[in-house]
Amino acid sequence: MKKFLLILGVSALMFGGSAVRANDIAEKVLLYLPNRVIDAFDTFSVNIGVGPVLRAELMATRACVVGGGIGLSCMLYKDYNRQYGVGIDNGWYYQLICLGEAEQQRTAGSSLIMDYQNFFAGMPLPDERNYQLPDGPRDYWQIGGALGGLVVGEVYLHPLEIADFITGFFFFDLTGDDIVLDDLR
Repeated sequence: MKKFLLILGVSALMFGGSAVRANDIAEKVLLYLPNRVIDAFDTFSVNIGVGPVLRAELMATRACVVGGGIGLSCMLYKDYNRQYGVGIDNGWYYQLICLGEAEQQRTAGSSLIMDYQNFFAGMPLPDERNYQLPDGPRDYWQIGGALGGLVVGEVYLHPLEIADFITGFFFFDLTGDDIVLDDLR
């Protein structure tokens, strides 16, 4: 009798775990294409704005920036971490390679934009709250630039999101941002 109960218990654990595993696999297959499209859009940012602003910048991560800016701009965002909408960027910054200063803030004008404040002297570090994965409003590792006077444009690539896009083809979600069925409820 003990052997029978032991076999029954082990079987229940095996089949219960298999049902959960089968549901996870079915969910990944069902949402495969939507997640690949979303991951492709996550690989870049394109933002444009207008206002009394002057800005020029080239960036190879936040640690290696040449440029600066000052002013206020009303922005239309397609930004890092699935931020889509409008907001206001205000402040100033300058940086020459790894040394600089900044007093910046973003005020959200729509619900999908995250507010943040950015203050540093020296070099920004990846462990700061604004750069925290997966919820931070800014990407420390982004590459790109910004240019403008009265009208400003920004274009950035996000290397971690590019890696997430590539690994997603092999059912591995590197950044943990793929949508699941619970997100759709």
